[in-house]
Amino acid sequence: MSSAVTSLLIFGICLILFVWNRIPQAVTALCGITIMVLLGVCSFSSGFRYFGSETVLLISAMMVVGKASFQTGLAQTIGHRVLAMAGNSERKLVLFGTAITAVISAFLSNIATLSIMIYMVTGICITNRQIKFRNLIMPISVGAVLGGVATLIGSTPQLTAQGLLESYLGEGNGFTFFTFSVPGVLIILATVLYAGFIGYPLGKKIWGARPDHDLIPSVHEVREEQELHTEKKGIMAVIFAVTVLLFMLNQWIVRWIPGMNLAAVSLLSACACVLTGCIRPKDAVSSINWNLVIWLSASLGMAAAVNASGGGELIAQMFMCFVDPQTPPAALFALVVILTVVLTHFLANSTAITIVFPIAFSLVTELGYQFFPFAVGITMASSVAIGTPIANTTIAMSVVARYEFRDYWRYSLPLIAIATVIILVVVPLQFPLV
Repeated sequence: MSSAVTSLLIFGICLILFVWNRIPQAVTALCGITIMVLLGVCSFSSGFRYFGSETVLLISAMMVVGKASFQTGLAQTIGHRVLAMAGNSERKLVLFGTAITAVISAFLSNIATLSIMIYMVTGICITNRQIKFRNLIMPISVGAVLGGVATLIGSTPQLTAQGLLESYLGEGNGFTFFTFSVPGVLIILATVLYAGFIGYPLGKKIWGARPDHDLIPSVHEVREEQELHTEKKGIMAVIFAVTVLLFMLNQWIVRWIPGMNLAAVSLLSACACVLTGCIRPKDAVSSINWNLVIWLSASLGMAAAVNASGGGELIAQMFMCFVDPQTPPAALFALVVILTVVLTHFLANSTAITIVFPIAFSLVTELGYQFFPFAVGITMASSVAIGTPIANTTIAMSVVARYEFRDYWRYSLPLIAIATVIILVVVPLQFPLV
């Protein structure tokens, strides 16, 4: 049995166990990546490298910063002001939060935007215990992912695709800043409306009965901790403001300081919280949810192993068996878009692009169609990755709300279908296939 088939079998079994949810997900993921290493699907170093990845370090550090904000009372102060603006309405918070996150994510880092929003939502939920953490985090996370599809700099897949497209069509024949804006804006509008009027009641049915007490500190805990650290609120406010500023300017900072990525910024912020006394060292360690860290690290390792072993290419080849010389352009366009949507839920967005691009280019040019619209469709489809928590770094950050694996596709499947239809209809109208 080839490594590609072996990786897909192991990954498939783990996905079933994730959905079944009878075995702790961290145990399932850890066993999955360990078995892959033992069977030679990937090396030990590549399989477990995500335990020190930027994503995991970013999430862990922001847990510390979040805990420090509780203990100093800064989160509650911000929460009071945001609640006043939304009139204490949970549905309005979902609508406003999703819209603001999506718009900001079109121009700034999705991860940085979501980090800030999670921080604010936590403060809101501490301030008003009727506002449920899970009801807000999922739609805001989805908004952060899909908001990035509207511009060239909205997320990493567009920049990856830009380089590949220019290598095929020549320099100067790539995307412009607003190539994705027409379908992208429609997807953002659909996301906001879905979050407020379909996703909100749907989410309450899926996870509404689960308590939030294990996610948000109790009133007693908050008051007890504030008694020790309230005098540090001003210091915490400065740390938070500097963190937000560095998040916003990160795309420019890394040009001068290559190592100053988002994870480094988060780690420096967490260290600043400890060094200034905003949080005690033992509280900083205990604030990190190690079960989530292990699950996320091992799951990302499995997804990377599937790609490295050729599992993603094997799936792509199976899809392309449906193509023949008489395939009409609309059907071929739909096929490559749907293929990308499927792959991007289990592989990194940029990885899905690098797998589908060369296959699609050879087919499209052989059949005499225009490749540019296909490139636009593939690129946008790679960002419709909201159906699993391992689909991309941004959606992975929502694990702080401790959703079950199946919660993601149960909540997001209708929106994925809507976004895919928008791509299939609007892109060919904007850029003719022939």
